[in-house]
Amino acid sequence: MADGILRPPLVVKKRAQIFLYGTLCDPDLLGIVAGTHLPARPAQLAGHRVAWAEGQNFPLILKAPGEMVDGLLVKATGTEQKRLDFYELGFGYALRPMTVETDTGPEEALIYFPDPDYWKSGAMWSLANWQRDHGALTRDAAIEYMRLMPGLTPARAAVAFPQVRMRASSRLRAASHPSPSALAPHMEAGKIELLQTSQPYTDFFAVREDLMSFPRFDGTMSPPVKRATFMGGDAVTVLPYDPARDEVLVVRQFRHGAFVRGDVNPWCLEPVAGRIDPGETASQTALRELREEAGLTARDLHLIARYYPSPGAYSEFLISFVAIAPLDGRDLGIGGLSSEAEDIMAHTMPFSQLMSLIESGAANTGPLIVSAQWLAVNREHLRTAH
Repeated sequence: MADGILRPPLVVKKRAQIFLYGTLCDPDLLGIVAGTHLPARPAQLAGHRVAWAEGQNFPLILKAPGEMVDGLLVKATGTEQKRLDFYELGFGYALRPMTVETDTGPEEALIYFPDPDYWKSGAMWSLANWQRDHGALTRDAAIEYMRLMPGLTPARAAVAFPQVRMRASSRLRAASHPSPSALAPHMEAGKIELLQTSQPYTDFFAVREDLMSFPRFDGTMSPPVKRATFMGGDAVTVLPYDPARDEVLVVRQFRHGAFVRGDVNPWCLEPVAGRIDPGETASQTALRELREEAGLTARDLHLIARYYPSPGAYSEFLISFVAIAPLDGRDLGIGGLSSEAEDIMAHTMPFSQLMSLIESGAANTGPLIVSAQWLAVNREHLRTAH
């Protein structure tokens, strides 16, 4: 060396060349999954086509003589490839080496191919349609999904993915319909400083821990504080009411939260309830849950309120309804989905009996009390209108 100092030879780590053909051709999603911006250049794979996975929101690549797949070629470090593998491998995909065509000639690349027995193919894939219909949800879900990488295998993370998507749908709903700010001083979430975040537990629920500093009412920032929240999705509750009979239907089922608290009677009385699936409206979920849990078809839905039942510990947001429905012969029916191990008994009773159960403490769940109080105020109007 000119300066007389001996230096070790520069070691250039080899990057894997990967051909992308589906959702990861979206640059924003690719950046989230890879953890960085990956430069990409156009490439083509001959003898194949890309189709939607039937009933899903992602694509498959299939053999198709005479056809051509347009995609992107990226070079990934070992860390970046591990992140891409984590995102893909749990869903029945595996890397295979293939030859692709580029503007400088044929090149070798790895491609994520689906297990032929895992998914069925549907219509021809469209990246533009996916970006329009599913892009925002998928990108938001990917942010949470990639937080699972340190603690879960790709296969285990894939099991949790439906719940991750449901929570992403809730976040998008919150962003599009923010809670009104009615009192001074006006506070802004954008001024919260997120110093560190982690997700130490993920299953049906998830736990998120943040180290953060938030604006205080005196205009200063709080010192760094640790906060943890159970992450759930948005859900609906529905209290069926028969105005002709002046009866309501409540459901009773075992609840683990009451059991863990030590309640000797963890079979709780509640309205019909369920989580809002991605792509559903709250009203659609309410009607679906009425069918699944109580075998009911509602004639009308009346919105009670939209609210956080316990925002100090849960992200869950509820949208509560009263449903007008005939209740004759519904007492002691058993419903619920066997696939979710649900065991739900329906009880029909006069409205006055429900209020007595609330007064005695036998009916002690928040959404049921909120719904009953709303019905107490609006019951006479509903009886006249229906």
